[in-house]
Parts: sequence; structure tokens; C-alpha cells
Amino acid sequence: MQSTVTRKNSYTLSINIKESGVELEKAQKFIIDDIRKNGKVKGFKQGSDIPEAIIVREYGEEVIRERALDRVINHIYPKVLKKENIIPVAPGNITDVKSTNPIELTLEVEVFPEIEIDEKKLDKIRVKRTQVTIEDKEVDAEITAIKTRFTHFHEAGSHTEDGADTSNVTIESGDRVTVTAQGYDKKGGEAIKETYVPSYPLVIGSGSFIPGFEEELIGSKVGDETGFNITFPKDYHSEDFKGRKVYFVANIEKIEKPHTPEFTPEFIKDLRGVETDMAGFREIIQKEIIEKKEQETRNKDEDSLMKEMLAVATFEVGPSLLSNEIDQIFREHASNLEQQGLDIKGYLEHIKKSETEYKETVVKIEAERRLKAELLLRKIKELKGTDATEAEVTVEVDKVIAQYASPEVIERLKAKLVPGDTYYEDIKNRVIYRKVVDMFWV
Repeated sequence: MQSTVTRKNSYTLSINIKESGVELEKAQKFIIDDIRKNGKVKGFKQGSDIPEAIIVREYGEEVIRERALDRVINHIYPKVLKKENIIPVAPGNITDVKSTNPIELTLEVEVFPEIEIDEKKLDKIRVKRTQVTIEDKEVDAEITAIKTRFTHFHEAGSHTEDGADTSNVTIESGDRVTVTAQGYDKKGGEAIKETYVPSYPLVIGSGSFIPGFEEELIGSKVGDETGFNITFPKDYHSEDFKGRKVYFVANIEKIEKPHTPEFTPEFIKDLRGVETDMAGFREIIQKEIIEKKEQETRNKDEDSLMKEMLAVATFEVGPSLLSNEIDQIFREHASNLEQQGLDIKGYLEHIKKSETEYKETVVKIEAERRLKAELLLRKIKELKGTDATEAEVTVEVDKVIAQYASPEVIERLKAKLVPGDTYYEDIKNRVIYRKVVDMFWV
């Protein structure tokens, strides 16, 4: 077998392959034997000794030759890749068959693109890291959000097993009130269709309704009907209601009292796996917020760095590599929506885009950015000879393991996350690429 490789463009190789006709003859014999054993030929039982001439007549010389050629190509293709040290990113395509005896054909293979970098300009790039700060009000806001998330409600006046106070049967701030409301052009006037709200569970003080509406309900009881004027804000989103006065009639159907959790050591342990007091919990929240902000600012800083790096590099991503990345990111988007209780199909219907349109107008941009960043970092890693020590990777592995509380899970992870394991190698690559990026910080 002979092979000659030429580069068609930065991401496509053209491979000319020559092989003796003997291999095609062997493949044709194999195809005929396979048909004899497993195929169907009129007048003969499957597996019987069918003459070759009859098989050729039944299936046709061209069909048998094509099958034989496919078999030869499937046999020699991986050998060519190994011989020429080619790593394809997609299956090769036959672009020309010059001869079948002897075999001579041309394949085109998409590979990772060649990247040209102006190293002098690259070495001059420096990006200033954004410093992260945190204020007490950010910690307060996160704790308030946790309180809200774990707050549950009991019907006003009902008996509760968890000690919640539901004795006040009138509406207070923080209560969840089921209300049916109708707006009128004036008291006793005509109903405004757009303002009808049936049996809506409204948390008083949430600001979900028009300013002033929720406050008007305070002090009412179940069964009450209350009326009041509300003036819509001048910057209201609907032109028909900007600055408009509307008379509302609200019927109170249900009142529920909030029961906010107490941050006891037991509750905190359920939340974060650590038994501590409120001061310790604030420290935990502060650390989480800082880590989140550091990651967010790092991502923004890296985006700025990538723009400067890409400005001194020249390369083009091939269509198959890009298509694979688009599909991968689309699956990630679908998974993220599922975690939010949404469905990708319903989401696409909501934004009035087909899957193809969404991939082309939204996902493709992200895919190109992410692919180019990964390929560029890989190239710079090769240029700079950057690697990660076992100790550096171990630190990252320990961080991954620390996220789990179960001793059994921890032991399994310790046994699994060792050199050679796929996830371990992914962690190692992340460490290497972070070291590459860190070279350009000031």
C-alpha cells in the first residue's frame, strides 16, 4: 500500500492511496462467500453451494465491486491514518476513484486546523485581573434568598405541627393570598378585560403586582371584597395603561401565613453539611459568593484575553468539528433547561425558533468562540511546553472529592481518579490550560 498526503486547506487533508488489485480480488471473493452464506438468491436455499456466476448475475458485477471496494477501504483506511500519523475529526470522504485494478483513490479527511501564531506579539500580551470584593449586603441578600426558598405556608387560623403561628387571620406583609381581581374604568363602571386576574396566589410585599395593589389588601380577611383605585406607573410596559387610573375589586379567597426557617446548627448542617452557628454560616456564604464572583470575573477576563490572543493567531475551524461542538452545546442548553423544569421543545416554541434556527443564530456563536479558545490554548500549550505536575492535579482532584459527603463515594472517587482515568485526565488538562492562561495575567 502506498499513500501520499497533501494539505488542501488548514483543516483538510487529501490522501492519495494505491493498493494492488489482489486486495480487491480477495475482497470480492469474501463478498461472494458472504452472499452465498447469508444472502438470498432465487432458486437456492440460503447457505447452499451457489455457483459464483449465478451470484454475480443475481447481484450484478457493479454492486459486488462496490461492496468489495468498501471493504478494502475500511481495511486500509485505519492503516493509512496510523502510517501518516493523522487524527481525523470526522470520517473521511472518497472524492475520486481513478482505478479499481490496481486500486487508486483519493480521500479527503478533516483534521484539527493548523494554527499560525505571531509569537512575538503573543509574548507581549498582558491582561489585568479583575479584583473581587464583597459587601455584607451581598451575604444578607443570599441568606434572605435562602430563607425565601425554604419558607413554607400554612393556612391562616389552622393548626400546625411545626409550631407556626397562624393566629392572625387578616392579611399581613409576607402572607400568600389567593385573590381574584377585576379592574374597572371607574367605580361601578365597565370591566376592563385585560385586568381580570382569577385565583392568583400573591405573596404580599413581593412586588409582583402593580405598585400599591398588594398594600391595599393588608388587613382584609378571607371572604372580604375590597375596592380601591390604582394608578399605573408612567413607565408601565403597556401603552394603554401608562399612568392610567383603574378601580379594582379584589375578592380574598385564601390567606396563608409564612413559616420562615430558623438557622439552627441542624438546619445549617442540612443545607451545607457543616454544623455551625449563624456567624459560621455567614462565613460559608461569604466564601461561596467570593468563589462564584471570582469564577465569573475570571471568565470575563479570559474572554478579554482570548480576544487579544485570537488577534495574533490565524486559523479556521472545519465544518465537522464545528458541527460536533454545536450539537454538544445544544445538548448542554437542553440539559440546563431541564434542570429548571423546562423543555427545549417548548422553549423553542416560546421564542419562535426551529432547532436549526436556534443552532445557527444562538449556539453557533458560542460554539465558534469555545472551539477557537480550546484550540488556541492547546497550540500555546505546545509552544510553551506547559504541563501540570502530579501535585498540582492532586490539589484539583481533592477539590472535586471534597464536594461529596458520603465516605463510600469519596473512597470510590479516590480509587477512580488516578492517572489514565478519563476524568482525571480532563482535570489535568484544565490545570494545564489554566496555567497557560495565568502566564498572561498582570
